[in-house]
Amino acid sequence: MTHPSIRRALSILTACSLLAAPAVLLTGCGSSNNDSAASQQTTASNAPSREAALNPYLEATNDYNHNIVTFDFSIAPSLDSLRKGEHKEHISLPNFENLKTALEAARSDPKVAGVYPDIDAAADDLLAILKDLEPLATKLKGYYSARTYMTDNYAQSDEMVAQFFPLYDKFDAAYDKFDAVVTDRYKELRLAQIDALRSEGKENAASFLELNGKTRELVEMISGEQVDKNATEAKIGEISALLEKLPSGTGFLSSYKSQVNSFIGQVREYTSGNPDPKKFNNVIEEFN
Repeated sequence: MTHPSIRRALSILTACSLLAAPAVLLTGCGSSNNDSAASQQTTASNAPSREAALNPYLEATNDYNHNIVTFDFSIAPSLDSLRKGEHKEHISLPNFENLKTALEAARSDPKVAGVYPDIDAAADDLLAILKDLEPLATKLKGYYSARTYMTDNYAQSDEMVAQFFPLYDKFDAAYDKFDAVVTDRYKELRLAQIDALRSEGKENAASFLELNGKTRELVEMISGEQVDKNATEAKIGEISALLEKLPSGTGFLSSYKSQVNSFIGQVREYTSGNPDPKKFNNVIEEFN
């Protein structure tokens, strides 16, 4: 099973990947196919509005996931200690407040509401839990910040923790569902954009976007308990083939190709023997 912090790292998505690409990737390397272009007309025409509607949800999940990944060293032990009933001097909890605020803003935005009904529904389920969880978490953090446990021997902490975890466990399941739906819609949007770019003859830009997706897929493939080495090598072959399609150059392109090859090297190092957490961390570092 994928570690929660790794799953969160993989869920940090970018809606506008091409903004980081050099101009050479935005030019074509072949002629446009008119029939293909016509078939993509509807998708291309509504893609900006759908991307705009998805962005607030992407930003909400990215912010929450980034917080979890960055502060996993303190959040995970705190949650574990509280769940065990241990009494500590300090605690660290996820940033529920920012997530709640971001989701409320997204749900009240007329340009967002209704474009992705499944995401809207998952966000509503999450908000229904956050309305009770967020103020409780804020109160619990305030209790520890003020060191109130020095006056009541953790009595209030025990009461709040007893309420916290039933809500948190519901939240965790609802958030995973929400995050998965947002990720699925993101991938669909990316595939449509890749098809549209190819129909316009912008093969370099399409290959760049596809490479970003396939490197993510490769990390997901090796994140489980069992790793299919043959499937891993097949995916590496797909990545290498796309990498060869990109034009040669210096600066960004040279650095990008080198980074992808280093990433592939770390993946092979990890899959060559028994699972090693340190080697997997090297994969994640190269991926990021």
